[in-house]
Amino acid sequence: MRYIRSYRPGAPSALPVAALLAALLTGCASLPSLTAHAESATPASAAASASASRAAAAAAASHGPSSLRPFAEVIKDATHIDGLFSLWQKDDKVWLELKPSDLNQPFFMSPKYKSGIGERQFYGGLMGEEVVIEFRRVHNQLQMLARNTEFVAKADTPTGRAVDAAFSPSLLASTSVLSQPHPDRKSVLVEANALFVNDMLGLGMQLQRAYRQGYSLDTRNSAITAVRATPDLVVLEVLSHYATGSIAPPQSGMPPGMPGPSVPRSVPDARSLFMNLHYSIAKLPEQTMRTRKADARVGYFTTSITDFTDDLARSPRQRFVNRWRLEKKDPAAALSEPVKPITFWLDRTIPEKYRAPITAGVLEWNKAFERIGFKNAVRVEVQPDNADWDTLDFGRASIRWMTNASPTFGAIGPSHVDPRSGEILDADIGVESLSSRNQRALRAQVLAAPIVDVQAPQPAPTGLRGAHAMAFCDFADQAAEQLSYALDVLEARGDIDPASPEAEKFVYDYLKDVTMHEVGHTLGLRHNFRASRVYTDKQLADPVFTAANGIAGSVMEYAPVNLAGPGVPRDRQGTPFNTTLGPYDYWAIEYAYKPLAAEHEDAELAKIAGRSGEPALAYGTDEDNFLGVDPESLQFDLGSDVVAFARKRLDIARDLLTRQETRQLTANEDYSVLRRSVSYALRDMGRVASVLTRQIGGVRTLRDHAGTGRDPLLPVPADEQRAALTVLASGFLSADSISVSPTLQRKLAVDYQERTDAVFRGEAMGATDFSLASQVIELQRGVLGQLLSDSVASRLLDSESKSPKNALRLSELYSRLDKSVWSELGGHGDVPPLRRELQREHVNRVAGMLLRPNSLSRADARSLVRSQAQALLVKINAASKRSGLSAEAKAHLQDSADTLAQALAAKLQRAGT
Repeated sequence: MRYIRSYRPGAPSALPVAALLAALLTGCASLPSLTAHAESATPASAAASASASRAAAAAAASHGPSSLRPFAEVIKDATHIDGLFSLWQKDDKVWLELKPSDLNQPFFMSPKYKSGIGERQFYGGLMGEEVVIEFRRVHNQLQMLARNTEFVAKADTPTGRAVDAAFSPSLLASTSVLSQPHPDRKSVLVEANALFVNDMLGLGMQLQRAYRQGYSLDTRNSAITAVRATPDLVVLEVLSHYATGSIAPPQSGMPPGMPGPSVPRSVPDARSLFMNLHYSIAKLPEQTMRTRKADARVGYFTTSITDFTDDLARSPRQRFVNRWRLEKKDPAAALSEPVKPITFWLDRTIPEKYRAPITAGVLEWNKAFERIGFKNAVRVEVQPDNADWDTLDFGRASIRWMTNASPTFGAIGPSHVDPRSGEILDADIGVESLSSRNQRALRAQVLAAPIVDVQAPQPAPTGLRGAHAMAFCDFADQAAEQLSYALDVLEARGDIDPASPEAEKFVYDYLKDVTMHEVGHTLGLRHNFRASRVYTDKQLADPVFTAANGIAGSVMEYAPVNLAGPGVPRDRQGTPFNTTLGPYDYWAIEYAYKPLAAEHEDAELAKIAGRSGEPALAYGTDEDNFLGVDPESLQFDLGSDVVAFARKRLDIARDLLTRQETRQLTANEDYSVLRRSVSYALRDMGRVASVLTRQIGGVRTLRDHAGTGRDPLLPVPADEQRAALTVLASGFLSADSISVSPTLQRKLAVDYQERTDAVFRGEAMGATDFSLASQVIELQRGVLGQLLSDSVASRLLDSESKSPKNALRLSELYSRLDKSVWSELGGHGDVPPLRRELQREHVNRVAGMLLRPNSLSRADARSLVRSQAQALLVKINAASKRSGLSAEAKAHLQDSADTLAQALAAKLQRAGT
């Protein structure tokens, strides 16, 4: 799930981006079309315009109230738009009328993109971060402030006054008061253009960071294009033009991976682009929803405040779950409809053939709400084609179809919440069209199958600005690739026709799965990466069981497509995707949404959360995954026996590779389809390697409270680690772990049209030739990098004291790696090229550990590495003297021996010295 964070002037963090609308709006006025200026806009012209505006504001502020124009004179011949605030519009000018009662009061501002540029997360339909604003008058200057809602205390108390003195709001925009007070209403006029036609959201800065170009807002060609209002809402649409006078060319000779200047590829002229923003200002709920405290054992997004009211509290930090306000019409009834259901509007952009599975995905959540007494808690409506409102309207939860230049996240489910209580007020789900079946994850056609070093944190990509920094979600994008992989596998087996209704059902099941996941986010739920371990392999192979229970304990998991191994009958194939809620989902909804009497709420919540030790309710989220310690909080693992899962997935991948050897292409197919299938197989093998390497030195981190009888930090049992190590050795480090014939390798041609498009789009492109050696060594490099890491060594050494009985020792790991990587040393034949690549990688890593141990290297680990290197050197020297070696193999062994000998003899270089 991704969000847009915009810039708050004067604050260290960034605030939201985007636009706002309203539900069932009245009094809508469209402004004249913006006409382009003859001269081109430049950063200099934009800066000059902004400077002139500031000068005018300063001049106006220097005059007293008597110098201000009469109210009626300012708005002469203007159109009145009545609503939360009165608006006055004439030509391209919009005035905001503010009464004395409007000042120093909180209002909710919700920004969204109405349109973007289709790349780099500048997408139409995305939500920005919500903010509570207030209007403050300082002499004749009107300031629009972002209130500081994080630090609070009871009002009109000494502590409350201390909090007010300690923390500052942020200035979003300001302008001069333009009129004398209205004779009757005592209200004044300010120019809305000055408050909203600016770079308050910091998009210029975001564009500069994304492209390394000098973009800035061109105010002369930006304008408010529409305004509308209701009694509870004001909406302004702003067309913002960003421009740069010159384009910095790409820099030659830059190291790979270093950021350099680039340009947007989705606009006709990279010097100029428009983004349409919606700013909605609404009333906060008059009655604040009763908060429900968060519990670390149940995965919800939370709203946090620091409340200084109680000096004796253990911590001033309070955390509330984010949830919709759901109240029964009949509180006494066991099953009642809600006073206000959670309604999702399907945007008219969604293709009609996909509306049914998306609707089914939304309504599936009603099963969880029915268990806690709500009937029809979640509803679905479809936006009419002739509707005069937008599903981006604030307060209207929606699902829309997004057409972006390249897939980024597949789908996204952000929301806006009341910072006082965690009440979810709005949500807008976006589904990228490129993640549907018609787009087969081009990345896998062209690129290799890299394995991620799973010990390193994997943060959300930069440039994504949003409300929840930890809420990054690319499940739909990953699931789309899994969908394509499954269709490739089943087509290769002859089990499915890609044009058949059965294949279409795969797409529908995928869309329902993705919708359930994203709706879960908009209901407040976080990812649950431990839910994939709930069911056994036997249960996952049962189509009746999986249809009733899903393939994971939660739809908030990143589950791989559920495929049977090669040769397994079709009647022993479970459902490929989650098509229903899991037990964790029911439990999580109960915690946040079950109606509870205030006097019993704490005790009841403790009982609900106390069930967290039940196997089906296991929970682990993003931090548990990317911190790289817990071997069960993973993406794309499935089943209670991780080693059995790994073996099956490797069998599936190898079978797909084997079938490409004899695959007969039709006259309408080019050879890139073979390359795509081989790449799919290698990518899935990379995922298996990531899952297995996390078992070695893994520590299960449980969120239990005292009394469950389980320890919160549990090293993986040694037998399980050894089993995982065996599969890693045979599946990735052995001589025959990955095999593709020379005949097939010669057929793995690139997609030439995609390559050409990539060149002209300025995107990364795969090599024309297909290097199996490069693909394989990339996989093996990831395996070695994780197994030889300092963090794994440290945890294995620690586990000897935590679980001394039969622990997997670090010396055993290093010995096993030596035997697997250097198995040819004890033989009599040659050393094949792929094996030489792996052995060079291993010896270089060992040499690096000897020469440059870092501050995290443990003394025992350094001693073991030195001992292993000395023993390996003896074996390499002996093997290099035998007959039957090719010149390349002999040179390889001699080079490896020299590398080790020099590393052993060299002076230590401590990290940081």
